[in-house]
Amino acid sequence: MQDRFQFDRFEVRPTERLLLLDGQAAEVGARAFDLLLCLLKHRDRVVSKGEILDLVWPGLVVEENNLSVQVSALRKVLGSQAIATIPGRGYRFALDLVPCAGSPQQDGLDPHAANAARPTIAVLPFSVLSDSPQVTFLADGLVEDVIALLARVPGFMLISRASSFAFRGHEVTVPEVARQLGVRFVVEGSVRLVGDALRVSTQLIEAATGLVLWSGRFDRCRDEAVDLQEDIARGVMSELEPELTRAEIAHIRRQRPENQDAWAHYHQAVGSLALQGWSRDAMAEARLHLQTSVALDPAFGLGHAHYALLTGLSMNIGALPNDPDLVQEALGAARQAMALDDGSSEVLGYAGCALCDLGHHEQGLDVLHRALGIDPSNAQAHVALGASWVLSGQLDAGIEKLRYGMKISPRDRRLGFWGWALGTFLLRADRLDEALLEASASSRRDPQFPLPRVLEAAILDRQGQPGAARAALARARQMSLTLSLDTIALTHGRHVGKRLALLWNRAD
Repeated sequence: MQDRFQFDRFEVRPTERLLLLDGQAAEVGARAFDLLLCLLKHRDRVVSKGEILDLVWPGLVVEENNLSVQVSALRKVLGSQAIATIPGRGYRFALDLVPCAGSPQQDGLDPHAANAARPTIAVLPFSVLSDSPQVTFLADGLVEDVIALLARVPGFMLISRASSFAFRGHEVTVPEVARQLGVRFVVEGSVRLVGDALRVSTQLIEAATGLVLWSGRFDRCRDEAVDLQEDIARGVMSELEPELTRAEIAHIRRQRPENQDAWAHYHQAVGSLALQGWSRDAMAEARLHLQTSVALDPAFGLGHAHYALLTGLSMNIGALPNDPDLVQEALGAARQAMALDDGSSEVLGYAGCALCDLGHHEQGLDVLHRALGIDPSNAQAHVALGASWVLSGQLDAGIEKLRYGMKISPRDRRLGFWGWALGTFLLRADRLDEALLEASASSRRDPQFPLPRVLEAAILDRQGQPGAARAALARARQMSLTLSLDTIALTHGRHVGKRLALLWNRAD
């Protein structure tokens, strides 16, 4: 496929997965972009619906209405005349292509385009501080794996390997990379042998200023992992993703409010929970940002899915009333998200969890399995699947699945919430010592989330420590003035609610 297409006011760059409108990056979903490439590649003929489904959703069984949704999304961006519907046959790209100019300015991204759309990241070739060809091959494979994993971070756009590797062997500064590639962040690193181990050092840099936002070092024995590249890449990602999110939240906070787009509000929602914990106020603020996000971009599947999940969770922990209209609204958001982007593991993970939380367990489990089929490293989907197994009676299997999800994302901003959920399941299994460890860890990870303190009180009461239980319950009530016995019964079970009611008045 050619390296770029131009038509009307648009330019498409397949290798960079970028659509430009008048030189500025235009928002378009991953499936819609794949559909556009399919139609451009076969622009000399009508492409049947069956062929499009095979090319755009390879290996997946999807309904034709998903194709209609993506065609509609493209027409909103490109104009109604861009894609012609041929009744009974399929679709055809209907605009004329124009020759691509080869000016130097077009050899790289317009630096302003990156700032107008999703934050853009380049992963540069890692320096190899060794004469071993094997280490060189591994370093290149490691960068490819990091690029693939970073591409899954919602809201960020990755510069392709072909563009970033063009800097191999050239002495260029990070600001120069930023100018040529139009990126906001740069990831760079080095690989060296230290005895029998490999040492990978990496850092995240704000491209325009050269400021190091985060750095990390990872040592791995080559004999300890079947796939060393993936082992190191996941270690890098577990550290890097939270720092990328924090850096982007800081950038958004520096913007004027009227300049914030759908992705900015999505990141503000994430930031509300990351910075304020899983409190009632933070969840309400996050839901409001997500509502604004999908209002700005109704085709934003991830925003719909996350809104559905937070709404279901809020009702399940007593932060929202269990209102039938709200349940239907959340169900509609989850289903709309899947219709918009059923090829995204993140979207399916959030939507599947929401469906389970809203009482549609069978459908939710199916969606979570699909999410993991697309991306087996989706920690949130593993955790949600484990919780669903517990609620369907598979207590031990669910606990282990939830532990696995937490293990593969050791720096996840959601660990406080997940640890509390795990602790409640361990309490249910009468594994009190383990439950108390998880409750304490959850309290440390999210000191603004009151339910781990409630869990501590329940465990300590079960262990025959009424004084310590009263103290934990008092701390929970100080953290949340709206905490009630009804909420405790909802989140921890009626038996726990009855037991803690005996301590309630003495916990003031």
